[in-house]
Amino acid sequence: MNFYLISLGCAKNLVDSEKLTNELEKKGYFLTDDINKSELIIINTCGFIKSAKEESVDTILSVISDKPKKAKVIVYGCLVQRYKEELEKTIPEISAFFPILPYEKLAEEISKICPVKKVGKEERKKILFTPPSYTYVKIAEGCRNFCSYCAIPLIRGSLKSFPREIILREIEDRLDSGYKEINLIAQDITSYGIDLYKKPSLSKLISEILKIKKDFWLRLLYLFPTRIDDDLIEIIKSDSRIVKYLDIPIQHINDRILKLMNRDYTKKDILKTIDKLREKVDGITLRSSFIVGFPTETEKDFEELVDFIRTKELDHIGVFDYSKEEDTPAFKLKPMVTSQIKKKRKRVLMNIQKDIEIKKNKEKKGKIYKCIIDKPADDFGAVYEGRIYSQAPEVDGITYVRNYDIKKGLFVDVKIKTFRQYDLIADCL
Repeated sequence: MNFYLISLGCAKNLVDSEKLTNELEKKGYFLTDDINKSELIIINTCGFIKSAKEESVDTILSVISDKPKKAKVIVYGCLVQRYKEELEKTIPEISAFFPILPYEKLAEEISKICPVKKVGKEERKKILFTPPSYTYVKIAEGCRNFCSYCAIPLIRGSLKSFPREIILREIEDRLDSGYKEINLIAQDITSYGIDLYKKPSLSKLISEILKIKKDFWLRLLYLFPTRIDDDLIEIIKSDSRIVKYLDIPIQHINDRILKLMNRDYTKKDILKTIDKLREKVDGITLRSSFIVGFPTETEKDFEELVDFIRTKELDHIGVFDYSKEEDTPAFKLKPMVTSQIKKKRKRVLMNIQKDIEIKKNKEKKGKIYKCIIDKPADDFGAVYEGRIYSQAPEVDGITYVRNYDIKKGLFVDVKIKTFRQYDLIADCL
């Protein structure tokens, strides 16, 4: 049976989709990239914030209207975890809605609804939804931070770290398959191991990964600001394979707002962390995310955030309108900030950041960097899409590489010639 899978939301969801796909393939299903040839369509939804929920519902409705007549549709994931009963009532055309389940269990439930006769026992290559260059490895599920605005603990539960040996085996498998960049992900990777080993164990995990004697990049994504300790900084410095890039969601800089968010740190803590990282790690790239329009955010609070963005000059940022999520502590906070003001504040921050990134890209002109090649940028192979260390997959800019020969492998040296706002243009050396 051919099935088509749509994965919505974050990279952590993408990992879930990859693992489900491989469980289904074991049962005799075949993934197709043509929805019109599918007998089963699976949608992995996101239910994190309002815009993500709207995208999930829009996608479900679009699939229902355009799918092959006899194809069954199954919907699962975060949105269903929160709104299963409402979805079943309002979209009865769906064959089944499943909440978050272990991959093996979910595949088994799907096979009951859409049974397939397994033919042969041929060994199939493991399927991943990323280019041959990079891959995501999830090291934990859920979150223990309980930020007042966030529904993740309601959807995914508290922290559940995966054993080191399982993570290491997965990473070795990916490297053996030719992947060159490992992106460690979780809601908060700095909490890794607190539940399993009774103390934060990210540094220990990284030390074990670095014992693998291969050439690769290890990128650390989603770190809680005040849990970046001296041990972790020393490990980041110690090995060139650890990409000097950290994604550290800060969310705001005003102390009152941070307290309402239950973020457990102050502006002083953030400034200290940023200054220490820049002092200790040469060339460190810092990315962060921020929320504008959190309930009670005044113009003065926002101006404090503006000043922080302008003066600290982070390399990359993401800005999100506050999304009011039921059953979270912030849901009842008042006064609310209007949608119009939230959009205006987001636009202000992104315009400031655009100028910062243009300035930083100008400084890269003429310099030589190691670059990972992701895929061709055109049908002729004249230009390839790649990334230097300061560009994480899917969220930052791209380095367009000219004169690349595939025989050189996925890691090459490039010289930056010019830029287009967020993207770099380089020649392969």
